[in-house]
Amino acid sequence: MNQPILILVILVLIVALGTTILSSQRRARARARLWDEAAPAFEHRPELGRIARWLMLAGIRGPTASLRFGLACLLCASIAAVGAPFMAASPQLTATAYDLSSLPVMGAPLAQLVLMLPWFAALLLGGMPALLVRARRDRRIVAVEEDLPLVLELLATLAEGGLGFDASLDRVIESQPSGRPLVDELQIYRLEVRGGGSRVECLQRLASRLEVTPVNNTVAALIQAEEMGSGLADILRPLAEDLRQRRRERALAKAEALPEKLVFPLVIGFLPALLVWTLGPSFFQLVNTIDTITRGTGQ
Repeated sequence: MNQPILILVILVLIVALGTTILSSQRRARARARLWDEAAPAFEHRPELGRIARWLMLAGIRGPTASLRFGLACLLCASIAAVGAPFMAASPQLTATAYDLSSLPVMGAPLAQLVLMLPWFAALLLGGMPALLVRARRDRRIVAVEEDLPLVLELLATLAEGGLGFDASLDRVIESQPSGRPLVDELQIYRLEVRGGGSRVECLQRLASRLEVTPVNNTVAALIQAEEMGSGLADILRPLAEDLRQRRRERALAKAEALPEKLVFPLVIGFLPALLVWTLGPSFFQLVNTIDTITRGTGQ
């Protein structure tokens, strides 16, 4: 690979990595402002390793979860290590790069990009298990934040009707569809309480299994109500309204950030095709005219 092209690729990768880090930090600061992450430090189950706990928070549990994740990473890395050199040495890829290199101006960079595609694909395949676990964790957080306001409102309504917390929770669990992360964790909490566990400890374990800031705040409020003897309805309904308001604010923040996110795909995917479609015939005629004049002068 030519040294200028290599330097350009390295700079692009550095800029992309820096942009990703800055965007993740900006999302973390926004989440801290919205959800006030000064939640109490609940139990974190130190007997679990980091990978096992990360898988548990993503909903992947079991005694062999870490082993299966490690085998998946090893399999993907092996396939990437074997497949990338094979794809890089394929005649079709080399012929495509050679054809692209004959294009004016952008031919050489496009050819080098095509030659690097197998290695990019290898990197993506090697990190695929971690990306899938992270995506599952994100979907789990979104599902919990979507279901929590409704669950809190139902609990508050049943508490106003005279039911206790455990009886209200049973009604809510029976009315909600199974397979939702929050409902599944509430079922585990109910089993722990029925097994003789303390309500405060079971609530702390519930927050530790989910590790979602709104759930942590809700659990802290429930523990305070349990210790102070306060009414559940007076605590849960304002929490539900506050969660809905924060979700609306977050949706508005995402809508305001949408134009900035559209700049990169617009510049990369739309404008080049538009320029080729509109200016391509003119450049073609200009090149033909210059070629005709040059030949006439040479004769």
